Amino acid sequence: MSTMTNRTRLGRKTTMAAGVGVAALAAAGALAAPAQAAPVQVAQIPATAFSVSGLVVPGLEFVGVYADQTAPGTVEMSAPARPQMCSASAAGALVELGYLNLSTGKAGGTTVKPCPNYMGPTPVKAPIHPGAGQIAMTIRVIPSGLSPRAGQPSLPGAATFSVR
Repeated sequence: MSTMTNRTRLGRKTTMAAGVGVAALAAAGALAAPAQAAPVQVAQIPATAFSVSGLVVPGLEFVGVYADQTAPGTVEMSAPARPQMCSASAAGALVELGYLNLSTGKAGGTTVKPCPNYMGPTPVKAPIHPGAGQIAMTIRVIPSGLSPRAGQPSLPGAATFSVR
């Protein structure tokens, strides 16, 4: 009988130790979970686009960019527009972003759409992979294939930010 009791107690201790081990691994896994996108501070001179509302009222739209660091050396870019722009003639415009990593010389670019409900395959957010360092960026408002005059005429903008 004492042998059964020892086995039962040993089994309970082993089960309890395994349970504590699993809980510790789960907690460590939660701590090691992928990091959420962290906003990156972007110093910029927004691009300027021309827009005409449904009331035939002309106006200027200032198109700025936002950056969220999603991984080391990777940033997700967006250029969300105000609702007024998305309901005017500039709704079909796209934002072309060119970048240069001033630390490594790596260059590239992407295009995003500022109005999420506008048709077309261009994404609202797009990742770029400039690597770590100080990034210089150009911001240009360009027409889309579906709206060849959207946002035109326009003036380019510029931005800079740091990527880890």
